[in-house]
Amino acid sequence: MKSLLNNNKGFSLIEALIATVILTIAVLGIMALQGTFATQTVDRTLQNALIDAASSALTHCQNVGTSPPGTYTYEGIAVGVSLSGNCALALNTCSNVTATATARGRTFSMTTFVCNNR
Repeated sequence: MKSLLNNNKGFSLIEALIATVILTIAVLGIMALQGTFATQTVDRTLQNALIDAASSALTHCQNVGTSPPGTYTYEGIAVGVSLSGNCALALNTCSNVTATATARGRTFSMTTFVCNNR
C-alpha cells in the first residue's frame, strides 16, 4: 500500500490533455481580443481623420474667409470635405457653416458660426 502512494511521479495523460485544452482556449481568447482591438483602432483612426478634416475646413473658412481645399489627408487617409454655408461674408456679417467630411463610406458633419469682422 505504501508503494502505491509514493509512485506519484509526473503528470498523467489526462492531466496533460486537460492542461492543453485550457491553454488552447486561453490562446484563442487572446487572439480574438487582439483582432477586436485592431479593428477598433482602425475605426478610431478613421473617425479622427474625419473630425480633423472637418475641423480644418471650418478653421480655414473662419481664418481665411474662402472655401478650403476639397480633400485632406490624415495618416494616409484621403478625406473629402464639402461646405454648406458661405465663407466669403460681407464685413460685419455672420453665417452658419457646416463641413461634411467623407472617407471609406463614413461621414462626419460639424457646424460652426463664422463671422467676418476683418
